[in-house]
Amino acid sequence: MFFHYHLYNSANTVMKQLFFSILLFSISFAGMSQENLIKPQKVVADQWLKSWMLCGPIPLKLNSDPEKSWEHLAGFNTDYLKKSGGEKNPRIKSGDVVKFIKGSARWKYYESPDSVIDLAITLSKDAPVLAYAYNEIEAEESGLWLIGLGTNDGCRLWVNGVQVWDYQPSRGLKVDNDLIPVLLKKGTNTLLLKVEQHGNNWGFCMRFHPFSATAALERGDLFKVSSTENGISGIESSFSKVILAEIVQKLEVEVTDHQKNVVLKEERLFPFFSPLSLPSSDYQPYSASLHIILKNGETLHHDIEFTSGKRIGYSLFSRGKSDYRIVISQKASDSEHWAAWELQHWLKEIGSFEIPIYPPDQNYKGPKIVLGYNSFISEKTGAKEPDNLDESFRYFNSGPDIYIYGGKKRGTMYGVFTFLEKELGCRWYTSSVTMIPKREELKFSWYDHSEKPGIRVRNDFYFEAFDPTWAARNKMNGAMNYREQPGGTESYWAVHTFYPLMPPAEFFDKHPEYYSLIDGVRTHDRAQLCLSNPDVLRIITERIRERMRKSPEYLIYDVSQNDYYNPCQCEKCQAIVKREGNESGLIIWFVNQVAQAVEQEFPDKFIGTLAYQYTRTPPKNIAPGKNVIVRLCSIECCFAHDFRSCQQNSSFIADLQGWSAIAPHLYIWDYVVNFNHYIMPFPNFRVLQPNIKTFRENNAIGIMEQAAYQSRGGEFSELRSYLISRLLWNPDCNIDDVINDFMSGYYGRAGKFVRQYFDLLQNLVTSETHFQYGLSPFDQIYSEEFVRKSCDIFQEAEKIADNEEVLHRVEMASLPVLYLKCKRTPLIAKQDGSYAKFCEVVQREGVTHYAEQGESQRKAFHLEVENAK
Repeated sequence: MFFHYHLYNSANTVMKQLFFSILLFSISFAGMSQENLIKPQKVVADQWLKSWMLCGPIPLKLNSDPEKSWEHLAGFNTDYLKKSGGEKNPRIKSGDVVKFIKGSARWKYYESPDSVIDLAITLSKDAPVLAYAYNEIEAEESGLWLIGLGTNDGCRLWVNGVQVWDYQPSRGLKVDNDLIPVLLKKGTNTLLLKVEQHGNNWGFCMRFHPFSATAALERGDLFKVSSTENGISGIESSFSKVILAEIVQKLEVEVTDHQKNVVLKEERLFPFFSPLSLPSSDYQPYSASLHIILKNGETLHHDIEFTSGKRIGYSLFSRGKSDYRIVISQKASDSEHWAAWELQHWLKEIGSFEIPIYPPDQNYKGPKIVLGYNSFISEKTGAKEPDNLDESFRYFNSGPDIYIYGGKKRGTMYGVFTFLEKELGCRWYTSSVTMIPKREELKFSWYDHSEKPGIRVRNDFYFEAFDPTWAARNKMNGAMNYREQPGGTESYWAVHTFYPLMPPAEFFDKHPEYYSLIDGVRTHDRAQLCLSNPDVLRIITERIRERMRKSPEYLIYDVSQNDYYNPCQCEKCQAIVKREGNESGLIIWFVNQVAQAVEQEFPDKFIGTLAYQYTRTPPKNIAPGKNVIVRLCSIECCFAHDFRSCQQNSSFIADLQGWSAIAPHLYIWDYVVNFNHYIMPFPNFRVLQPNIKTFRENNAIGIMEQAAYQSRGGEFSELRSYLISRLLWNPDCNIDDVINDFMSGYYGRAGKFVRQYFDLLQNLVTSETHFQYGLSPFDQIYSEEFVRKSCDIFQEAEKIADNEEVLHRVEMASLPVLYLKCKRTPLIAKQDGSYAKFCEVVQREGVTHYAEQGESQRKAFHLEVENAK
């Protein structure tokens, strides 16, 4: 009995244990199926994936090498899932342990209440660490989708065991920061995401979008160009070959070099990837234009900038020593020889070394800077020798050798100064103020730069800009009157020449018929010539021909109206005026005959005339001859706004476009200062660039920016003349960069305050503001608050001036405010010392002209202030 009882109780106990074990297993399995096992989610466009299996944190290490700061953190690339299939074949179950050095983490199920899977809250706030996230997606059919992914920080993504994305640097989480094309198979697809944490926030968000190749191109690297350490470049893609095979039919590649020359053009089929067969192994930048034809018929275009070739560093100089020599042919032009001396001089100023100048020597094997066009340039680049008058230039390196060439007259010279300016930071702000940075060494790997002038004849008509050396260094080639200048000038002889060519004192008494008929009476008093008189044509032609013979240095010789009105009203003159619709028709009719008469003897010269005031509007029928230059003047315009944006300038724009349509050579006479008050604040800087661009667009071959031309002291004359030189050479330059550079270089530490005043002044102009070249000190644009603020700013600028020389420059910049104060409140200006300071500065700086009138206006100004009570 006992035995049977014992067996019964033992069996009963075993049965109970087995029952409870089965029950616990069933409960556990049910819980896992409902909460701890990921269920495949149906792929739905734009729906957030909120349910994930997560595992982490797994510790990482910060990269100690700064050069690796853009790479994944140390330890990220380790496959921590090797015991469960690995990252390429993950077998994930809730509760599974992932082991790593000094620790472990378990997989757990998580469902987010919103779009973001916040790993910092869900897993850990530690850093640096990483976490895995696993999901399964059910697709009804195989096909392409875009995964919209955002992570904080770097990440890597596998789809069905294939790595499809990798992002390395740290970043903030942004919805759809990456759009990743993926191919989903019919049925269940696996997603494995690996996200690292650098610090602060940590998380990700993911959803699917219908596939769009355009979106993939715009937001991802469908195709890109990369280079190896050996300098070999090739086509790559961040997308898998599987994706590319599904979507891309053909890839057309065109590569251009820095000079816009096509160096490679080819067509590629799958798999698309292979090195680019570039013609040169030298390190240099390229542009790749990729034309992508998709299998669905869609076409995409993508432009890529890249560098190719092995990067080699060359030392132009180091610690006061250089192995280079300047090489220039003995047949080089005078300006090229001068440029060689300038290059030698400024390099010595920069690095305390002197490069010798030699003629070409085939036996010399050392590094060199070669000036002027030569046979090597032809062989290396295929470039033809530039015309002597061609002002464009190029400089480039071939190995350690540097070549600078252009047209002999000025092109090579301009190339040398641009090289010094662009590559070494040299500035020639004024004829007396240069900025030459000191350097211990200069190393380079690649040079290749070319430019050409935006305007053919560039006349910066400022007193400060007349210095021939400054003008040559700043690429100004135009002059009202001839001057000796390196490279020469394109000079314009005279203006308002009717009476200089036919003085009334010489002709009027015997031949009053040569002059204007006004209200039935012949007169020379503030009048013009009778252009329909054949004797006038004969005399003017003879005298302009004589001038051309005596002064062959000029490009253009002027035959133009006097600087007042009263054109001739005689019947013959007015018949031509009536036929042409205005007085300009008579002028062009006359000047064309003069130009035709001198053309055979002077085929390379021009006869110029004015489209000015009463002759500004172009004629209806007649056009200027091929050797006639029309000089259009903007004297009536509003200079508060650019020509195109101001209604007050609409008639000028119409005239400009009219002349542009008929004149083979259009030359602009523009106005950039207040001629009634040179020194007074004149806020027109914002119109300079758009107006010059407008002239260029209307085929102007030359521009003269008339300014304060009689003495120093014009408002911001140093800055404005420097900026104008930049704009005439390159109308598209960044004027803010130019202004900021000047403010810093010319005014030193005080430049930030001078710029503050500059902006305060320019901001006085609104859409309702209008003024011409004669702005009054009492114009409503100015206020006592503006004067007060300006004075305060200059006081701060003077306090921090680097030295006495810079202080004097700041005081010159403040003259306009002092002048304005003296004009508006002369008694206060005397009492608070403003007038005394004004007098001190103008005397010290040699300012003789406060306005175009000169001495009379200057005396009147001082009398007005000194007699104020």
